[in-house]
Amino acid sequence: MWGCCALCSADYDVASVSFRGDCTTFGMRIERTYFDNGVFSIVTTGARFEYVAGELKIYQGLGDEIDTKRLIAIISIEGATKFDRAEANDDRVLLHSENLNIGIYGDSTCILALKEKMNVKFTGSFKPDYEGRYKGELLLIDDSGGMEIYPQRYETGYEIKKIELGKKDWTAEYVLNANERVMIAAFPSRPFDWEESFNSNIVITYGGMGLGTGNTYGQMPSDYEIRQWSRKFDIIVMFYQGLYKNVKPSRQYPYPAGPYTIANEPEFRRLVKIAHECGMKVAPYCSLFYHYQKFKDVESFYNQIKELRRKYQIDGVYVDGLMFDGKFKIWRIDDKISNWEMIRRLRHLFGADGVIVLHDTQLGSPVGTVPNIDSYCTATLNGEGVPFESFEEPYVKYQVRKYGISNTIGLWKKGRHPSSLDKYIIDAELEMNCRKTWGSYVPIKEPPPNNKYTWRTNIDGGYYYYRRRLAQLRDIYHKQKVWRTSDKER
Repeated sequence: MWGCCALCSADYDVASVSFRGDCTTFGMRIERTYFDNGVFSIVTTGARFEYVAGELKIYQGLGDEIDTKRLIAIISIEGATKFDRAEANDDRVLLHSENLNIGIYGDSTCILALKEKMNVKFTGSFKPDYEGRYKGELLLIDDSGGMEIYPQRYETGYEIKKIELGKKDWTAEYVLNANERVMIAAFPSRPFDWEESFNSNIVITYGGMGLGTGNTYGQMPSDYEIRQWSRKFDIIVMFYQGLYKNVKPSRQYPYPAGPYTIANEPEFRRLVKIAHECGMKVAPYCSLFYHYQKFKDVESFYNQIKELRRKYQIDGVYVDGLMFDGKFKIWRIDDKISNWEMIRRLRHLFGADGVIVLHDTQLGSPVGTVPNIDSYCTATLNGEGVPFESFEEPYVKYQVRKYGISNTIGLWKKGRHPSSLDKYIIDAELEMNCRKTWGSYVPIKEPPPNNKYTWRTNIDGGYYYYRRRLAQLRDIYHKQKVWRTSDKER
């Protein structure tokens, strides 16, 4: 669209709203902009932001036409002045004023960064079906999408002046201090990719633990087993067991924090080579959550993933948690803006065809889902350890399901439930446009049967039922696609 430098009229300091990554890698972008004497209108793939005289209006909805986007909220910013445009490109527009910077990104994310104490008030223009709340953080969803409001939890603190939900003109009003930032996003920020959802079938496994006689640590599935998987699956996720070096001899296998150093390089190179020959992608395990707990270093995490990409030509990663609050005080590291930047960087690193699978359950937190983070992922896995009694429960409908919210592929790692419901759970997953993974594992704590590591290749009955139902839905989708195309041609 344009280079940012040509549109910078002065050397403004907008570092507080400038973040690495590139949303255009994954089909989200700044579509159109208009500026005139401090007033602006910015259209993204999934939203529109309009600012006039201290009010920032947010419209949400996919489609290029302006009238397809609905007003969902008005942000009243006390004492806000006219904005100057500091940077503009396909990924973002950065705006500067005396007391507030704003960054608007093509994934429909808006970051407010305050330079002085101010009142910021949100007034809603839609009645959410789901109203997730933790302190001042809000996740508001209905059948057409919605929005998130996430003040940074541990920057300078903020005061909740008033939050009133349960109605169309809901209110959320805050007193925010200097250096406080708020992340706001409208969603979904991109369309649902039906073809990707039919062709991103995941098998999860790990390497051999070197137990028994003659078995080496880090042994990988054989060429035959990988080729057999390639008949049913598109992506291999490798967990850390039997993959990374055991840095402490007293431990049976590495801690998920890393460092992410491949233990058996020839075996892993062979796995990647054969998988690629068979048309499969490889995504090894990593965890920003555990890594940050141990090393307190976000850049170290990213650089290790970048090095795995360089050395082994991996296609992506399975991310076992970003920075969020755990149950202990020392785990209070929630930083949603840093999480968003990291997932942007990973998507840019691996490209549009790369794989990012995010496992980020957070034990049923009402604001655990962050749709503008999820939207960069191939798939997100939620629900581990979260019990449920009904498919109509809010957590299942609005955090497990991703269709119409982030429009990534939803994976359900089911919590406690009656086993007799499995078939009905599969049907419910598909009705929500969620998908399933399948696992092929070898023993971790004892030598393998017959002293030989063997990974199973025959899928079980439940997964067979799922794939048969998925094939039926794929055929229906393709027939409907042909009908829609024929109608347009007429």
